Formats: sequence, structure tokens, C-alpha cells
Amino acid sequence: MTFAIASDQPMARELLLEIARICAGHGAQWHPQLQVEVVHGAMRLLAPPDTTGALISMPTELLVPIAGAQWSSSADALRLLQPPSDATPVQRELLQLHAELYNATGKLPWWSNQHPARLPETSPEVAAALKPLKPGHRSPVERLPVEGFLATRSFGWRSNPEQNQREPVLLPLIDLLNHHHQGAPYQISDGAMQIKAKQAGGRECFAHYGNRRDVLDLALHYGHCDLSTPFAHSAPLEIAVEGLGRIRVEHQGQRPPAHPFDPPRVTLEPDALSLSHLCCHQAHPERVQTMLSLALQAHLKRRGHGAASALQWAQSGLSAIGAANVRLLNQLAAAAQSSPHPAAATLVAAAQRQAAIITAVLEP
Repeated sequence: MTFAIASDQPMARELLLEIARICAGHGAQWHPQLQVEVVHGAMRLLAPPDTTGALISMPTELLVPIAGAQWSSSADALRLLQPPSDATPVQRELLQLHAELYNATGKLPWWSNQHPARLPETSPEVAAALKPLKPGHRSPVERLPVEGFLATRSFGWRSNPEQNQREPVLLPLIDLLNHHHQGAPYQISDGAMQIKAKQAGGRECFAHYGNRRDVLDLALHYGHCDLSTPFAHSAPLEIAVEGLGRIRVEHQGQRPPAHPFDPPRVTLEPDALSLSHLCCHQAHPERVQTMLSLALQAHLKRRGHGAASALQWAQSGLSAIGAANVRLLNQLAAAAQSSPHPAAATLVAAAQRQAAIITAVLEP
């Protein structure tokens, strides 16, 4: 069982065929009209328009563990020194093939030299502008280049339900699916990773990498400005608004809300209103507007305002939160724009899209 491969790199084509052969031999299945395209190192999965149903079913025994693998410190090529001790022979073979595939498509040099996450390392101005927006962002320089790169390709999975933590694994063939907000979720059932065919008006099939990351998160982690994502998380901030007092949006840490529609916890204090988090969804601005407006009105009524004035001041509070976020995002865009780094344009575009979403929701 194989599929058509259109590639401008013969080595990548041969490696993909070998990966497919091994997977099929161990029970993997995929849509009979699935196609792979490799152009200038970019890989994607295609199917006829309006394809429905199962796209790929990959037995969990073929998910490739990477925790504990030892790699060289090279920033130019993935060189596997030692596979994970608990990897099976077929997983070890697939891991080596994936390393060769990433080398054939130039993935590690691109990540090392052109990924937006590397931009703050080269520009103190960008680093300073990014910190208040994403204080939990870790510089990739803290780990080996290959480890930083593989973090963008892996999926967290518990092979044993009793495990406390998810372990990173590579997903053969499924790894080629790009992200889209309307993409298919990853699902494990009946001993296999199952993913359905989901398209966005064309032939390309997409996965959904998870609900947690907004536009700026996706740019910093995966390296592209995603135009399909309709939501943006507020920066952690504290502002003083005339007539309202202080408004605080707390830092979410490394794990934002499980879903962008999760309402924040609201804490009313004598002279302040505190939100556990704030997520603006461009397609549903009324959700944030209604929730925040009610919370702000309750806060104002406690301070003696009537209903009419409370409503008026509440809108001022929404606009103030939006303006504070947009100011920080504009500072990031300006800092990135002044950098010669190849990823500057991507980070500028992500900051501008994030600002546009927040403006549409909080400052309509």
C-alpha cells in the first residue's frame, strides 16, 4: 500500500516511500487517494477536494518515542547518537528515517537560522518587547538545536494510562499535516492514532495542533503566521482606568485555557477587578464583551455607580484592555521590523494579526 509522491528532492521521496512501506507492513492504513507533496523542503498531504472519512490510521506501536534519545550538537543536521533505550527495533528504524528525511528537506538549518523563536536571541529589543506579552516563552538556546526543532514536530502521548506525564513521540506520515483552525484533531482509539480528512477549500489536508496556542504562540512555536486562528490571548497586565480603578489580567503560565471559550475567573476587589485570563475570539466577540461588561458593571455598582453610568464605564474598561494589548503588540512589531533576521516578517505579521483580533473584539 503506497501513495503518490510529488517531490523536487529525490532523497526525500525515497525516504517517504520507505517510511510508508514499514508502516503499511505493521498495519498502518491511509486513504487510497492520499498524496504527498514536497517542494523546497515543505511537506504536505493532499487528497481530492471534499474528501471525507478516515485519512490515516497509524498503530500506536509505530509512534516514535524521542525522550532519552541522544543527538549531536550540530545545528546543520540531525545526527542520532543513541536512540531511546525503550524504543523497539521498528521505532528505532523509523526514528533514523525521520532524521534523514528532516535532513533531506533542510529542516534543522531552517529552524536554527530562520525560525521566529530564534529572533529574540539576536535582538535585545525584540526580546524586551516579547517578554510582557509572553513571559513564559523560553529561548530555544537553552537546549540542543535538534531538541528545540523536534519539540515542534512531536505529539505528547501517554503509552500507559498510569503515566503522570505525556511523552513526546513523532507521528509517521501524520507529521506531514500542517495546522489549520478547521483541521482534524488527533485521536487515539482501538490501538491506533486516527485522523480524519479535513480540508479548507482545497486539496491540502490539515490537522488541528490544539486549542491552546493563539496566533503569536503558533508563530513562536511552529514558525509561521497562521491566518486561520481566530483567537488571541491577552497579555498579563495591570492598568489603571479612570473611574474604574485597576484592572488586572493574570499570567496564564505555560498552559493557557484548555479551550479559547473558557470563561475567566473574575475576582472583585474594593479598588480592582482581576481576571484569571482573557481570550478574544474574533468570530464570537459578544462572549468576551458580555462577560467583561457584566463583571465591570458589578464592580462599578459596588462602588456606587448607577446602571447607566456603569455600562458606559464598562465599555471604557474593555477599550482600555484592548489598547494596552495593542500597544504591546505594536512595540513587538516595531522591534521585529527593525531586525534583519529572516524571521522578522513572520513575527511582525503575527503581532499585527494578534492586534487586529483584539481590536475587533475589545475596541469594535
